[in-house]
Amino acid sequence: MAPLQTAFWRACERLLYLHTTPWELDDALVAWGYGIGPCEAQDLVGLDAVLAARSGSDVSPILPRMVAEGRLGKRYGWGYYRYPGGGGAVIDPLIEDLICEEAWFAKVKRQELSAEALVARLHDDVRQLLQSDIEAAVRLLHFPADQMAAI
Repeated sequence: MAPLQTAFWRACERLLYLHTTPWELDDALVAWGYGIGPCEAQDLVGLDAVLAARSGSDVSPILPRMVAEGRLGKRYGWGYYRYPGGGGAVIDPLIEDLICEEAWFAKVKRQELSAEALVARLHDDVRQLLQSDIEAAVRLLHFPADQMAAI
């Protein structure tokens, strides 16, 4: 996995841990212009592969727990979403429970953010990376090239 992709997905996982759910984050980014949300994209790649590409110091407890529980992505039927019969992504409320539980164990106080605030926070975290290689951002992150000026 490319460093840009890994850093972007790591920033998305921080947002999940502190502020939101996979479907809220994906919906916010798709509404902003991304071709696919980061959680669904990771499910397509395989969460075991996403985790394997990360170093130990930059992993929140969410992804390791998901992989340990067998939530490996679409080809296995569940990850951030469920994929009944190999079909499209379906919201899984158990993943929200998992995220909130991990935050509670760590004594992290979650604070909901609006869709606009989620997008802004993500772009604040990864702006330099996106701007350093827009072609990779479009190809790997499904970033809308015509929106570069907006970040």
